[in-house]
Amino acid sequence: MAAQQQVSYSFNHRHLIVDDVPKTVAFYEDTLGAKKIQELEFRGIPIVRLEMDGLPLTISQQIHAGVGDHIGLAVDDFEAAVAGLRDRGVEFIVEPTDMGFAKFAFIKDAAGTTLEVIQFMDQD
Repeated sequence: MAAQQQVSYSFNHRHLIVDDVPKTVAFYEDTLGAKKIQELEFRGIPIVRLEMDGLPLTISQQIHAGVGDHIGLAVDDFEAAVAGLRDRGVEFIVEPTDMGFAKFAFIKDAAGTTLEVIQFMDQD
């Protein structure tokens, strides 16, 4: 077995999958004091990014089949992360995907928690 490159994982976001995005966003803003930092759309689905106490919270409807609420983990070398996870027998519930501005994949941890492994690409 070849030596594996050490991959650094860092917390990136918590993503909640909800039925009513505007109602949920309003709750977090009006009741809990969250600040809206970004609104975007992916595959026709609105996504809202909030910030609470310096931590990112993403809210959207279902985007990927089989993927619900999850924790996003950023990596600095996506290909090395994917290779290392595969070497360890980790099952991918969404195979690696390249969106242009980011590469991501979804896995489950030993307890069944869904994790998104993501690398954001430099935007020049």
